[in-house]
Amino acid sequence: MENTTPKLILCERTGRWAVGLRRELGDVGVRVYETRSLAHCWEVLAESPAGFVVVELTRANIDGLLRRMARLQADFPRARVAVVADRALSDHEWLLREAGAVHFTCSPRRLGPLARLAVRHLEQVPVPPQTPTERIWASLPWKEGDRR
Repeated sequence: MENTTPKLILCERTGRWAVGLRRELGDVGVRVYETRSLAHCWEVLAESPAGFVVVELTRANIDGLLRRMARLQADFPRARVAVVADRALSDHEWLLREAGAVHFTCSPRRLGPLARLAVRHLEQVPVPPQTPTERIWASLPWKEGDRR
């Protein structure tokens, strides 16, 4: 069963951005789905095609990220991508914005605007009606097919 509820998906290596983002989200009730690779991030996005993706830019993933962002409108027209990066990569901001990033930041302590943008996007995405069973499965931290 595909989960059509929009997700906040974070792709980073260390978890430091997740800590700051969760702090800013506070009691809003938005779950952060963490991934460690672009491939896994886009798999989760395929399950939630109107999701809000936050990707950590690194020197190793810039080419792959730009390729994926170039296809974003065709593959996931309702999704949005924001980019977080180390200060050493701040000179890439306008390249990523031109590629379609809706936000770019280099400070894990200043994630308030990013959190508000993500929440606003997720609140505006229409969610198709679900059966009671679909609502229960969507609220669980695992997929229906993952039952043991």
